[in-house]
Amino acid sequence: MHQEQHIHDVTIIGGGPAGLFATFYGGMRGMDIHLIESLPDLGGQLTALYPEKYIYDVAGFPNVKAKTLVKQLEEQALAFDPDISLDTAVTHVEKLDDKLFQITTTKGVYFSKTVIINRRSWCLPPTSSAY
Repeated sequence: MHQEQHIHDVTIIGGGPAGLFATFYGGMRGMDIHLIESLPDLGGQLTALYPEKYIYDVAGFPNVKAKTLVKQLEEQALAFDPDISLDTAVTHVEKLDDKLFQITTTKGVYFSKTVIINRRSWCLPPTSSAY
């Protein structure tokens, strides 16, 4: 690792609802966050598959359109200025030592103290080296 390489406190792999909320929560706690999403837009399946569908199982909302929920989650997540990499697939995660992970992607290599993986079964095969 080059000395000038930035090390994030937390890297979140997956920009769906759980990844977006984790991004917000980490930022709210003063952490330096990097969110990596393999799709060109945030929101995961909500954005990619059914943005116009109503969702009925989100706490505090009797119903909410998927695209509306994603918009609100994005606004919340971006409040603390996280680094976001879109259209970037993670190909390998390696624990270098007790305090550092190396995350290899299709667009570069990143380093982080902690990694949170939000796995989509339709996106990463079980044989992926990202586990």
